[in-house]
Amino acid sequence: MKQFFLQSRLQKKHLIAVVILFQLVVVASMFMKAWSIKHYAVKNNTIVRISCTAYDPFNPFKGRYVRLTLSQNDLESEGKKLGIDLQKLSKNCSDYYMQENYANFIDKISSKNLNDLNPVLEVYVDKKGGAIQKALLVQENNKEIPIEEYIRLVLRGEISEHCN
Repeated sequence: MKQFFLQSRLQKKHLIAVVILFQLVVVASMFMKAWSIKHYAVKNNTIVRISCTAYDPFNPFKGRYVRLTLSQNDLESEGKKLGIDLQKLSKNCSDYYMQENYANFIDKISSKNLNDLNPVLEVYVDKKGGAIQKALLVQENNKEIPIEEYIRLVLRGEISEHCN
């Protein structure tokens, strides 16, 4: 019986090691896929810009994010340029997550004011249509800046909120 217990204990340790290794492989493969998409897009100049509208929904399960509605015209024209169907980006890139303190700021402004900043989503795209988000840009004083930078400037008082 004692020998069985030791075997069982050893088997449990092996099982735990296999489960941990499997989880590490899954996470590593996610990072490798994102890296390969970004690397391909930068190397082959397949970073697309898609105008969008944005609103901030409340969802306790997904956390804080901005929901984007991507311009179908931009998706079609960018897709034609690349020879890739980008329609799936409407679903895959429709949520934009940011740090909690920035998301709290977005919660306080209206969708109209957010859309007055003319948001544009930049996306890395590979040859198979795989994509990852690069940045959500907004207009500030006739310059495009990442939305996180815009929020930082407003919070520091360097610019007034919602100005174009």
